[in-house]
Formats: sequence, structure tokens, C-alpha cells
Amino acid sequence: MDLKVTVLGSSGGYAGPSRACSGYLLQNGEGSLVLDLGAGALSNLLKYVPADKVGGLALTHMHYDHYVDIYGLCTARRFWEHDLPPLLLLAPSNAPEVIKSPLQESSRDEFMRCLDLHEVRPGAIYTIAGFEITALPAEHMVIGSFIYRLVYDGKTICYSGDTDLCETLIEQARDADLFICEATFTSQVPEKMHGHLYAAEAGRAASEAGVGMLMLTHLWPTLSEERALQDARSEYNGRCEIAMEGHAIDL
Repeated sequence: MDLKVTVLGSSGGYAGPSRACSGYLLQNGEGSLVLDLGAGALSNLLKYVPADKVGGLALTHMHYDHYVDIYGLCTARRFWEHDLPPLLLLAPSNAPEVIKSPLQESSRDEFMRCLDLHEVRPGAIYTIAGFEITALPAEHMVIGSFIYRLVYDGKTICYSGDTDLCETLIEQARDADLFICEATFTSQVPEKMHGHLYAAEAGRAASEAGVGMLMLTHLWPTLSEERALQDARSEYNGRCEIAMEGHAIDL
């Protein structure tokens, strides 16, 4: 199988009408990997891969719009018709504390046994479902936010997670075939929130990094997708699209 990327969720901050929060399914000849699993993304994931066939989950940071559907995924796997191995989870160091926090104390240990948790360490190389993964710190509003770079069979994907413009973003995206980049705000917003990007900044990062394709994601639900594309294309001349649930790209 060629490397395939399917959008599970693309909405920034909260799930917009008919939209889910951040989530991406990566599939290759060796297995599947999910990048982030925000509110609503699990329902879309299960259209393509049953819960027992998810090869791993990598979280960029522990804001609810990037991780909260882990509860549903683990519940499905925990009560599957036969025993399943723990789900391989790559996540920031605060993940156990955050994941446990809404659970009843009596069920926390049982729930965490469903996960094979690996703490993200900047610059370390991880292999999940055939993907070689490296993570470097993002410029976001919480400690423990990461930008992922994934390589499989000579193809490279960069996923920004949530970040402001920074050198690490350019470094991780350098020469990527696909750059999935947050574009929370458009030029409709006079002053953006720190830790996020304008769509034009996403375009600038894509241009500086020399990526093959830019996919804009995490757009605030009330802002214009057309404006986001216009803003990004003012800085980037390559192929540029808005991430839409169900859209799939073969690399």
C-alpha cells in the first residue's frame, strides 16, 4: 500500500458543525498510526479502521481538542471480544496525569493498563507501524507540545500540532512531501492568540521549508476557509488545501 493520509478532524479549539477536532490517520503497508485524536475524531477513525487494528497513537500535546477521544478508543479496546495488547501511545510527559484526571480513582489503573505509554523525548527516534518518528518542541502555550516529523519509505510528513512560528517548525517541515500545519487564524483577526499561526504564517513556513504540499488545519470554526487559503497562498506557491474530514491523500 502507498502511504495514505486521511483527515479525521480539522477543527480548531472545538468541533464545528459537521467537523471534528484534530485527528489524522496514516496508513502504509505495515500498519496504521493516528496523529492526535480530538473531540469527534474517533467516530471518523472507525469508518476506516476498527479499534483493534489501530497500530498506535501519537499525541502532540494534552489539550482536549487533541486527545480527548482516547477515552472512547481505549474503552472499545478494553471491552473487545478478545483480549488486545495495550495501545502504543507516544505522548508528552504529563499525559498520564491528564488522562487520569477525569476518571474515577477506582478505574484509573485499569484504564491505564490499556496503554503502552512512551514519553516523547525531543530528538529521539521512535518507530511505530513502520514510521520513523522524531519530535521537537513546539512554540505553544503549554510545556510539552511537539511538532512531529514522520518518514516512511522515502516519504516525509510533518505535523505541526499547535504552534506559533518558530525555527523548529521550519526544521521539522524541511523538504516534507506533506506539511499538515495549523492555521488557526486568518487575516479576519486583527491580533492572534500566542501559540498559534495565522494562515499566512503557515504559508510562509511552508515556503521557507520547501515542502511539496501544504494542508491547512485547526482553523477556528467561525473563520473563512476561503480567506485561509488566500492568506496562505499569498506566501506559498505550491499545492495548498484545507483539511476536510474524510479527505485522503496518497503519497
